[in-house]
Amino acid sequence: MGLERADVVALYERYLICCNEHRFDQLGEFVSEQVGGSGAVDGLAGYIDRVKVVCTAFPDYRWELQELVVEEDTIAARLIGQGTHTGPFDGIAPTGRRIRTQELVIYRFADGKIVQCWGDLFPVVRDALTASGSRST
Repeated sequence: MGLERADVVALYERYLICCNEHRFDQLGEFVSEQVGGSGAVDGLAGYIDRVKVVCTAFPDYRWELQELVVEEDTIAARLIGQGTHTGPFDGIAPTGRRIRTQELVIYRFADGKIVQCWGDLFPVVRDALTASGSRST
């Protein structure tokens, strides 16, 4: 990977700040044009579209890093996400509910950028919206 562990951690923390500030046009600084993984459509544009879907449905959604494991060119991140459902999400009309989710994401880096991303954000958010209790606040 060419990056030291501390560099990977700093890079990932800057990436989260970019996501939390909804600076979608700057995600290319952290994510490869050819990124693949969790979505139906690969590539940077598809990746940005998936982040925008969450932030459109939950304008106050924020990710908070709980734990980060770095192994060579791969990291695993455990995140807590929170936001208020004010827009449509994955076929679910706005509920006004505030949700709190726990997400696990695995990333692979090459040349200082995310080239693979496997996560469970969409199912976790969908479950929180349709559950009758414990994951929503």
